[in-house]
Amino acid sequence: MKQTQTQNVSTKTQTGSAPTIRAAARPVRPGRAFGRGLWPKAVVIALLLGTCLLTAMGQTNQPQYRFIELTLPGPGVADGINDYGLVTGFYVDPATGDVFSYLFENGVLTTGISAPGATYTSLGPPNNLGMLGGNYGDYTNQQPVIYDVSRRTYTPLPEIPGMPLNLGDGLNDFGHASGVAYAGGNWYGGTGLGLNWIWDGRQYSFFTVPGAVNGAAAGGINDWDQVAGTYVDSSGLPKGFVKDGTNYITLEVPDSIFTEAFGINNLGVVTGLYQDMSGNYHGYFWSRGRYVTVDTTIPGAVGALWYGSNDFGDLAGFIEDTNNVQHAVIAVRVDGK
Repeated sequence: MKQTQTQNVSTKTQTGSAPTIRAAARPVRPGRAFGRGLWPKAVVIALLLGTCLLTAMGQTNQPQYRFIELTLPGPGVADGINDYGLVTGFYVDPATGDVFSYLFENGVLTTGISAPGATYTSLGPPNNLGMLGGNYGDYTNQQPVIYDVSRRTYTPLPEIPGMPLNLGDGLNDFGHASGVAYAGGNWYGGTGLGLNWIWDGRQYSFFTVPGAVNGAAAGGINDWDQVAGTYVDSSGLPKGFVKDGTNYITLEVPDSIFTEAFGINNLGVVTGLYQDMSGNYHGYFWSRGRYVTVDTTIPGAVGALWYGSNDFGDLAGFIEDTNNVQHAVIAVRVDGK
């Protein structure tokens, strides 16, 4: 097991509004690439209605961000950011191919976080109590887990019979988790349709997204137990969804080829990725019926994806460079909104 290392790090930052058009290349991780299949990964339903696309150009109310690229030991992502600025995610060790998690808080980066006996530990996003959802195990067997940052303890969720690949993708402040389990596959992606679940602290409940004839993957969960995620209907193209009790809302960025959704905060803001009609990939967030494109101004970035947002509008995700390498990035709101 790799030893945990803590260090003060310098980060690359850039301030400005998000540009709207960048060519995106595919990353090196199979099954989790821009445009490849599903990613494992509104307080009331009335706020989830309506459709409007905003981009940076020509919009006076476009959010302003300071983009921060984290310097990790290998290619990685930022899986989430909580209201206190704790950033969590994971990266691939370039020497061994193993997966480790990390924490980034107050300018201090802690790497090499690995569950005992695990070769693949992917933790995050964090809730506001310093607890992380995620999963750990080996290449083909993964178990969902809740990690306590202060105590450095792992509490695994129960196994689901016949589902050796069980991926935890979200955790709210009440300890409720969300995720998806598969009968086969590996850490890079499950096979089959997947079994979506919510953990309420005592037991699992399972749900099926309407129209998801080609599979669905639950993403994050907020304090209202609303779940965001991605599904594939008969068209074969991904769409985002929001589950609010027994109600489901489909998310499709206008004039896009496909849309994927991953995280949802306590204000109902959903984060994700879409591909435009020119084939370029863009990060976005969706709030009260509006889609807002957020691509970074970091030099060399050719695509962005946002996994999650805190309640202040800060974003966590990754960019890709021209060599198809992923870099963890957070976007901190600087416009006071």
